[in-house]
Amino acid sequence: MQTSNAKNDLFAGENIYSIILCGGSGTRLWPLSRKQRPKQFLALGGSEDTLLQTSIDRVRNISPAKKRWIVTAAEQEGLAREQTSDLVARVISEPQPRNTAPAVALAAWQLMQQDPESVMLVLSSDHSIQNVRSFEQTVSDAVKLARQNLFVTVGIQPTYPATGFGYIEWGLPLDKQAQILPASKFNETPQEAVGFSVRSFREKPNHAAAEQFIRTGKYLWNAGIFVWKTKTFWNAFSHIQPEMAKIIENMTPASMASDYARLESQPIDIAFIEQTSHVACVPALFDWNDVGSWAAVRECFEQDSNGNSIAGDAFVCDTNNSVVHSSGPFVATIGVENLVVVATPDAVLVMPTNRSQDVKKIISHLENQKRTKLL
Repeated sequence: MQTSNAKNDLFAGENIYSIILCGGSGTRLWPLSRKQRPKQFLALGGSEDTLLQTSIDRVRNISPAKKRWIVTAAEQEGLAREQTSDLVARVISEPQPRNTAPAVALAAWQLMQQDPESVMLVLSSDHSIQNVRSFEQTVSDAVKLARQNLFVTVGIQPTYPATGFGYIEWGLPLDKQAQILPASKFNETPQEAVGFSVRSFREKPNHAAAEQFIRTGKYLWNAGIFVWKTKTFWNAFSHIQPEMAKIIENMTPASMASDYARLESQPIDIAFIEQTSHVACVPALFDWNDVGSWAAVRECFEQDSNGNSIAGDAFVCDTNNSVVHSSGPFVATIGVENLVVVATPDAVLVMPTNRSQDVKKIISHLENQKRTKLL
């Protein structure tokens, strides 16, 4: 696994635990991503490291190994431990997938028992972030606001009217003490602003609404990266979601499976973030992608001179802007463009790049046919 040795004093004296969520299914990267080995456990685009390993490496200057935790599904626990080894201190295993709110809350409650005065950095294991130093600066800015008892989310500058992401409407500029900057002062010294208040959250919009959001210039994508003080979060979460909090607080190893099944399956955004007024947003200083499709794989990883992302035993000729990935047979393409070709030992996917979101139709077909070996 590649690691960075760059010295970084941004987090000197900070007590930050990085909580990495890696329980997703990653079905849109079928046939490579499967239920038993979803995308966060894959090395994509010719990389030696998996997405999970890269995510851990990304926080090496933020949290030492003893303060890195991951939350994963029970059936993926062995794989998670195999890939992380001594790179993390704790692997929290969910008995069943219940979305991100129970996962985050479970980690927060366990951290409350161990280090209640800590700060939590919550992030996903399947993101592609190109500039790690800029990522660190963004997290540092978020920690400043979290120290003022705010719940901080990271926003991404939209590059197209995406309908698959939530949006954040940012408001007034905030300095590192979470004080609102007067308009005159902000115009003179905008660098003093480390973040913004949040006016509203908008869940996945239709295309027309997404276009309108971008035109206003006041909306960011919600990256699913959060920073807050552990104790402040748990106190607020217990108030907003008292039933879920009570179940988690009373959970024992013997009752965990049955208790966890009682938790409502909700994303942390809807269950918590959108229900509290003490929220701030820090605009990302880094390039970001959630690697949610084969089209995204081409954007996120190294390309040849013709814009192709190639991995495995493959040959391309007169091929442009395509993804060619094989973990099975030799694959060759000639005279094609904007194409995705993915081959595994038991399945082959061929489609135009702009149809990447339609992979879910294949998953539905396989589920209906009960072809579980291909899922």
